[in-house]
Amino acid sequence: MHEAVDYLARVVSHIPAGDDPAAAARIARRCGHLPLALDLTTGHIRATPGWTLTDHADRLDERHRQRRLETGVELALDLSYHHLPVDQRRLLRLLALHPGQDSDAYAAAALTDADLDTTHAHLDHLCRDHLLQQAASGRYTLHDLVRAFAVTRAHDEVRPADRRAALTRLFDHYLATAAAAMNALHPAQAHLRPDIPPAGTPAPDLTDPDSALAWLDIERPTLVTVAAHAANHGWPTHTIRLSRLLYRYFAGGHGSDAVAVHSHALQAARHTGDVTEQAHALTDLGVAHLWVARYESAVEHLTAALRLFNQTGHGFGQARTQTNLGVAEQRLGHYRAAAAHFAQARTAHLRSGDRIGQARALSNLGDVEQRLGHYRKAAGHLRQALTLYRQSGDQAGEAVSLANLAEVDTRSGRYGTAAENLAQALALFRQAGHRNGEAWALDGLGILHRHLGQPAEAVRYHQQALTILEMTGDRHSAAWALNGLGEATLAAGDATGALTHHTAAHTIAVEIGARDQRARAHAGLANAHRALDHRDQTREHYQHALAIYTDLGTPEADEIRTWLATLDTADTRT
Repeated sequence: MHEAVDYLARVVSHIPAGDDPAAAARIARRCGHLPLALDLTTGHIRATPGWTLTDHADRLDERHRQRRLETGVELALDLSYHHLPVDQRRLLRLLALHPGQDSDAYAAAALTDADLDTTHAHLDHLCRDHLLQQAASGRYTLHDLVRAFAVTRAHDEVRPADRRAALTRLFDHYLATAAAAMNALHPAQAHLRPDIPPAGTPAPDLTDPDSALAWLDIERPTLVTVAAHAANHGWPTHTIRLSRLLYRYFAGGHGSDAVAVHSHALQAARHTGDVTEQAHALTDLGVAHLWVARYESAVEHLTAALRLFNQTGHGFGQARTQTNLGVAEQRLGHYRAAAAHFAQARTAHLRSGDRIGQARALSNLGDVEQRLGHYRKAAGHLRQALTLYRQSGDQAGEAVSLANLAEVDTRSGRYGTAAENLAQALALFRQAGHRNGEAWALDGLGILHRHLGQPAEAVRYHQQALTILEMTGDRHSAAWALNGLGEATLAAGDATGALTHHTAAHTIAVEIGARDQRARAHAGLANAHRALDHRDQTREHYQHALAIYTDLGTPEADEIRTWLATLDTADTRT
């Protein structure tokens, strides 16, 4: 890049820069830093008297926005292109058809149906000729100018059937590799995903969970783009399968991507007319809406999915959707309705012999029972779920059950057991790359340390959780972490700081409809105002908290009544 700017400075040194001192850098960037393109562009600059470098940079930007190649640049690219060997020209053309921003050698090999060594050699040659850029280790990208040029060459020189065959190989590669990654990362749930045969082109070795997760993290933007492109350009089945494959991976903290991919899958399933796949896509989309705290939309999609599963008699789909409807009702604070959904789902999964489905229903049922203050019953459900998850080898489910058990243990005063369960959950979540789960475990550690009388440690854990949740966009869990941070901050003696955190939690809770965290924020605000001797604000927030907790039917209502009674007694004495 610096060489290109220095070249311009030497060759057109007599041309004024104009208003933009970075004009030369813009010109170099629009030329893709290609030597021939720069040479021909400077020839045009010298032949245009009265123009500044800023004028020329603006003209190139304008033509770029209009998707028009500069004549000199196109000539330079054409000269470079025709100096390439036939196989490298073919690779350049096909790479330009890739819908993503960058790719690796395996994707390039899939497009050309070549072996990996040959593909690497061609990629290296294209990089040396400045027609391809190596964006990062093992990643290749085309400059916009080169891509536009190569796309035109592809449409002019490659038969439509051959272009389609190349993209089909590419999409097969992504499907097969994503399936291998998910089987390495979540082997216990392989039966829930579509069976994808290995691709006929080279693929990375993803048998190790760490390498599988690394591949998914690197390729996630590309996989989202591929899902959209396939749905809109004639590969609907690829989108449907990719959506089903990636569901569990997206749960780790990629809610927005999940919404996008599952929406494309729903569109694709409707295009094919497959009612069962429409129901699966609606369920996955409903859960994705839960992850981004759109609870009403989640209920709408899940209800539609249940209707379709009932229509087709798909027992597993019915049970799974019942579980997720229960989660949606729980998020909305409808605990008894949620428990009913979980109980129905458990019965259906028990009938079909699906251990993981049973475990998930039991885990969620246990979570609802502990919210209602039924700690013994909650612990029973959660221990059953934990056993089933362990028998099935589902470590992500095991981590969720351990985190939920830890919450029951903390509320019941079993702090040592809670600490052990949270340590195990945290390790399992991190091993699976489940960032939201990692944050849940850290938040649980914050609550535990506050109960242990260690507020400084509690603050640290809540802040770590909040940092992760702000990155993943899990607003529901962020409200939890902010309330936890407020409680820990007050315990550390900072009532003003507690007000800030609980106010932030309240704002999120109101926006997403999380009534439990809204009530918790009011209780936290009341406690902070009480520490600051703000009696009117204390009473007001306690009353708001009491109204919500009473409606939810949770034991916190009795605690708030006790605090209000204490206030009344203090006011009488005054």
